[in-house]
Amino acid sequence: MDDVNTKAESPSGEKQKNSAGRWRKTAIILSLLAAVFVLIAVGICLFIWYSGNVHGSMFAERNGKLTESVPPAETTAPVETEKPIEADWIDEEGNAYNYRDDIISILLMGVDYMSEKSHWKNGMISNGGNSDVLALVILNTTTFDFSILYIPRDTMADVLATDEAGNYIDTVYTNISTAHSYGDGKELSCELTADAVSRLLFSVPITRYAALNFDAIYKISDILGGLTITFDKDYSNINPSYTEGATVTMSGWQLQRFIVYRDKSQTESAYERGIRDMLVLKAMFDQCKNKIAEEPTVVLDIMSELGSYLTTNLDVREISYLAQNIGKMDFRSDTVIKLPGEVRMGEIYAEFHPDKAWLHDFVANTFCEKIS
Repeated sequence: MDDVNTKAESPSGEKQKNSAGRWRKTAIILSLLAAVFVLIAVGICLFIWYSGNVHGSMFAERNGKLTESVPPAETTAPVETEKPIEADWIDEEGNAYNYRDDIISILLMGVDYMSEKSHWKNGMISNGGNSDVLALVILNTTTFDFSILYIPRDTMADVLATDEAGNYIDTVYTNISTAHSYGDGKELSCELTADAVSRLLFSVPITRYAALNFDAIYKISDILGGLTITFDKDYSNINPSYTEGATVTMSGWQLQRFIVYRDKSQTESAYERGIRDMLVLKAMFDQCKNKIAEEPTVVLDIMSELGSYLTTNLDVREISYLAQNIGKMDFRSDTVIKLPGEVRMGEIYAEFHPDKAWLHDFVANTFCEKIS
């Protein structure tokens, strides 16, 4: 009887077992899905957190190609006290400062290779092209206000000189634009230029850069469909239609001439050309801003189109962070800061000697917090 009863109940027992098995499988699947959703949510939260804090990593140092044999930028020794002062920068007066972590800086370079061959002098090689445009973008990541320090190409500064293999030979006091020429014309040249700008600014870290070859002018014009500029003053010496207040959409050829034109008989012609380049930079920013604000990934497409013309150490996350916040930024009439100083003729070339006192105060007020 027991055997019979057992057999009679068997189908029902199998159904219960199968039903329990299906529920267990369903529960496992639901648990896995829940875990996946949790991971996605955590990933999104981490991305949002990273986007909000990426400026810290952007300002952080990165290991470059400069070797340990290169001497560090000169810094003033701390004033002797009972306890050593811990600070990022101590000036000649003994004032101690720490760098602000809400300020990031990106060095923009316009490089002119001019199809020249390598130039040698005392074993030093110069083949990477001069950075004829130097603009330091300084962004406050709290307010998203930004300024651009225009550094004339003839600014006299300490520049690291290298041999053909990129090894350090000497530090020379020369036009800052030549810093890029010592190196490979790419990353090393950019790092040498960033180092020269850092030395000029009392060793402020310059860890991000973007360099564009002048040969890209036509490509930029194609990407933008021509660059539209409203002239802040009269440039009719370059083109009769470039009068103050006029708005002109330039072709690639017109843009190239506007950027590179200068009267070599005038000592300040290179300085004036740099000011025009800042006007071009403003026009490019204004023309791209709305498009990038609407679709931040557009900036990656633009950079991809520029291809070999562009050299930068900004990574995709940092570029995306800037693109996502470009709508908060405004290029105002006072955005460009002109480095004050004196232009005078050197032995061969014009030399721009910056106002060191102004530079000190600019660095202290822009990049630093005073601690003593």
